[in-house]
Parts: sequence; structure tokens; C-alpha cells
Amino acid sequence: MPQDLITHNRVARLAADLAPAAFACLVTFSEESNEVTVASISGTGTPLFAQVNTSARRSQAGWVPTITVAADANPVLETIFHDQRKHSGKVQEFIDGVIPTSLINSTFAKFNEKWCLGIPLMIEEEVYAALFFASEFRLTKSQEDSCQSFVDKCIESVTSLLEERRITHEIEDLTEKRRLIQMNDPLGLTQRREATSKTPRSFGDIRLSLETQTATRGDRELNLTRREFDLLDTFLQSPGTALSRVQIISRVWVERNGISSNVLNVTVKNLREKLEAAGEPRVIHSLRAYGYVLKA
Repeated sequence: MPQDLITHNRVARLAADLAPAAFACLVTFSEESNEVTVASISGTGTPLFAQVNTSARRSQAGWVPTITVAADANPVLETIFHDQRKHSGKVQEFIDGVIPTSLINSTFAKFNEKWCLGIPLMIEEEVYAALFFASEFRLTKSQEDSCQSFVDKCIESVTSLLEERRITHEIEDLTEKRRLIQMNDPLGLTQRREATSKTPRSFGDIRLSLETQTATRGDRELNLTRREFDLLDTFLQSPGTALSRVQIISRVWVERNGISSNVLNVTVKNLREKLEAAGEPRVIHSLRAYGYVLKA
């Protein structure tokens, strides 16, 4: 499971804000290495956390709250990450085998009898992570249900993100296939201007917006005619690709019949003059006995 699916700090912070817990901890799980890692803890800026952290560092040099241990370091972790079941119990049950005994008996002694609820975060029938909710007292049934509800929202959100990514990849694949079909169409009959994207197109310092129907080069507005605008749009859709005269005419002039190469030549000439009016370098180049190409 990709580790970027959840914004770790945001999830832990929201869990503490929206659930009846003193703080929340997000622990990720790697099935491949059978390890769990404390990804984030809410409330790291609180005086209580600073006190515990400082005390732990005094007791153990190099102490950091981000810990990685085996998923079977204690029975509670096994229950959550291997058996995929939630567990509620005293804090000491959760940290035995995870934090050195010397720290459990000293720095964490005041928290050992507090309560913690751990709930696995299941994504596509696998445990991706778990949320641990710590509380002063044992959570009631309704409070546990509230924590479970937050976990369910996390699962729903990540599942939606996975589906969005899948659809996005499919769209990208289809868009590339469509582009290849259009580029290999000798007559350009596959082009449909009304289906083109509204995303602004650009090449170097040239920018064209279908949304506002404007074109600029650097700070200059080009004030193009309809044909010149469509011609530039055609080139910007295929930078570096040699376009035949037939392809260009079929894309720019809907009424293809009767449109001669001379009409295309004149339109290209006028477009070039506007693109190069301030001494800018030429970007539309002629290809003898074939057509044109947009390149630096």
C-alpha cells in the first residue's frame, strides 16, 4: 500500500480533534517487512508531550518518538495488525516490547494505567495502518463507536482516492491513445475541435487560452484572427511533430473543400509576423514539400 495515501499528520490531528481521546497516534504497517512505524502523533506541541519527550531523552540518549518495531512485538500489535481486530486496554499492553522497560517503569509509569483503543485501518482488505486513541479513562461504548466512525471515514476517503487515481490513469492512457490516433491520421479526419481541452496551451513564451480565446507571446497580446488562432492552437497541440499541409487544413478549416495550400501559406505568414513582431525567434518552420513544424 503506497505510503502517500494518507497525509499522516493531518489524520492524527483530525483523529484527536474529532474523537473522544486525549491524543491520537497513527501507526503504519509494512506487510513485506512485518514492521509497524509510528508515523505521527497528535499534540506534539503540548506541554505534556514536551515533558514526556524530555524525560525520555534524559533516560535514553537519542530517544525519538518515531519508533519502528516488529508487528508481533506484543500480543496487542498482533491482534491489530495480524488478526485485523481492534483492541482496547491499558497503555502498558500497547507499549510492552515497543518501548524499553526502563522507560516504561520510569518516564511512562504515570501513563501505564491509562487506556488506549487501537483500530486497524483496512484498505482493500489489507491493514495499511492503525489509529491508536489514548484516553484518561476507559472509553465508553459510544466513545469507541465515535473512534470507529472516524476510522471508517479514513477508509472511505482513501478508497475514494485510490479510485480517483485509477480513473485518472485510465484517462491519461486514453488521452495518449487518442493523440496517437490523431497524429497518425493522414487526413486529420479524427480531429474534433469541440472536444479539445480547455487547458491553456503553451510553448516557450507563447501561451494560448481556449477559455478566454486569447493568445500572447511574452507580455504581448497577439490579436489573432479566428484562423490564425486555430492554426496556432493546432501547432501547440503537437510541438515538435511534423504536420502535413492536409493535416493542418483539415484541423483549421472545417470547410476543407476548396482550401488551397496558398491559403495556408498566407495564414502561416500572417501568424509568423504577429509571433515575431518584437524580434522574437521563429518557432513555426517550413518543411519542404510536406508542411510545417513547431519547434524552438
